[in-house]
Amino acid sequence: MSCDEYPIATSKNGLSAGGTRRSFDGCSLPNIPSGTGAKGASICMIPAVENSSQGGSNTQFFRAERMLSEDPFRVLTSN
Repeated sequence: MSCDEYPIATSKNGLSAGGTRRSFDGCSLPNIPSGTGAKGASICMIPAVENSSQGGSNTQFFRAERMLSEDPFRVLTSN
């Protein structure tokens, strides 16, 4: 298992913007408080293979789209 965070670590909306880490029931992180907020990141344990795969996908996206520091982008999720 590997700790994943959202917003993604490379974004300026994540922990680099301030705030704290927070988690939710079932995320296997008992010492992290739950909650929401405009600053900080939600974290959860996920399979390490999935976490590594997503990190690689993010890197490929940033390179392919020639994303520079502070370029805006939108993250959409689907079920």
